[in-house]
Amino acid sequence: MATATTTYPKISKKLWWLLRDRFKKSVPSVVTPTLVTSLATMADASARSNVISPLRELGLLDDDNKPTDLAARWRHDDEYAAVCHEIRQNTYPHELIEAFPDADWGQKEQIKSWFMKVGQVGEAAARMYADTYLLLTQADTTKSEEKSSAAPTPRVPRSLPKPKIKRTAENAVNDAVPTGQTPSNPGNPAREHRRMPAVHIDVQVHISPDTSPEQIDRIFESMAKHLGSFTK
Repeated sequence: MATATTTYPKISKKLWWLLRDRFKKSVPSVVTPTLVTSLATMADASARSNVISPLRELGLLDDDNKPTDLAARWRHDDEYAAVCHEIRQNTYPHELIEAFPDADWGQKEQIKSWFMKVGQVGEAAARMYADTYLLLTQADTTKSEEKSSAAPTPRVPRSLPKPKIKRTAENAVNDAVPTGQTPSNPGNPAREHRRMPAVHIDVQVHISPDTSPEQIDRIFESMAKHLGSFTK
């Protein structure tokens, strides 16, 4: 024989605070899917099952989806904590409240385990049950900023990488020269920074005494021709 599953209300923290903000402005005559979808993007069917139905289970709406006296008090900051504790007292079994009377979010895993065992539900449903129970137990109006926690973070476009510039010897010379000056040898920058080795040559010429002056001139002309490249 199958055992009946015990269900508990579950509503997201974001929608909880969005709805309370709406009630603080004015109490609607009836809560419809249209009103819910005007606060958060969702389908009508999702608004009925995930928002309107839990509000009825929590006693904030009657069977006709009209706000109750509890809802009228729920929207006031000075009555918020008392209303939350009243809702918790009317919704959950005493054994849960006695086990976790002043629970904080650090006990969420323990409360989730309780709902999985007693409610015979999966981990995802038990987590949402625990969130709603903790929301009512904490009864903290300063947590209302959580309604914006689910807002998508705007994507910042990634900057494109800077193109790599191929360095050349001429670039290196130009970078090394102060602004307003030009390199002294732009045609051959490598030679500008490279020191050439010094070459010293001693030449001894032995000329025969019977050599004519014309022959001596030709000898020195030939030497000047072949050795002149070393002096350049």
